[in-house]
Amino acid sequence: MRSAGYSLPSLTVGAVLVWLGWHAGSANPAVPFDRAAVIVLVLVLAVLPLVLGPVAPNRTARTVRVAGYVSIYALLAALTGLSRYAGSRFDHFTAFNQASWEADMRSGAVIGGVLMIGLVGGYAVALLRLTSQRMAVEPGTLLIGTACGLAAALAVYAFMPVGNTSHAFVPAVLAPAALLAAGVLAARQGAIAGLCAGGTAALLLATLTIATMVLLPGQVDLEWANPDPSVPHGTLFELQMSVSDAAIRYQLGLLLGPLAGLAIGYLGSSFRRPGRASGRANAAPAG
Repeated sequence: MRSAGYSLPSLTVGAVLVWLGWHAGSANPAVPFDRAAVIVLVLVLAVLPLVLGPVAPNRTARTVRVAGYVSIYALLAALTGLSRYAGSRFDHFTAFNQASWEADMRSGAVIGGVLMIGLVGGYAVALLRLTSQRMAVEPGTLLIGTACGLAAALAVYAFMPVGNTSHAFVPAVLAPAALLAAGVLAARQGAIAGLCAGGTAALLLATLTIATMVLLPGQVDLEWANPDPSVPHGTLFELQMSVSDAAIRYQLGLLLGPLAGLAIGYLGSSFRRPGRASGRANAAPAG
């Protein structure tokens, strides 16, 4: 009954997001597929807590589960804003070869929808499993992983709030360091801590940066749609295109973040494996 009660606000928030991203009156052939993908994803997020069972009986697991699900819906809100701003450039678009363009848009929408459902649904499954009674994840591991991921996301966002790459060197050092710290601190469950850190960092960073780019599109690095230097640039279409292209990097980071966290966290845990310390302690001195 408690899980069913959690599904009601999920469906309510999901319905609002579907309505906001509906693109009413759009002539874009990809829009019906985008609508269907969001509806399916909202239903998946509402049903998963019922399927994967109750949360582990500790405060850390409950807090991580609730905060994680809120973060997932915040990501969907940021992606909805991206669709309303950047995706609207195709609402009444006319191409030279209209039939070919429409076919490409439909196929791209189908592939993109499947990837989005799989990726965001995968985050929800991982979150629910790591905080469930069925997995013996220590509360300290969850706390270390989420804290290191939060620190990494805020550090990278501070240097690149709108995705500009001019200061990318420092974040490229800080993010792996945070993932490594999660593995070292969690020791025995370092790989799980790294997974939590990588997922948390990727999720929060994508949400914050995409939302900021949509709110401040003029601050995003401009990409020219027309290569002719004599043509005035900075049009609305070019701003929308620039925001969309910059957001792709952070959507890709949603896939790479947990994988990098898993690998780097495992590496960090190797520095504190009990076998190494006990092996040194049990070694008898010569003579």
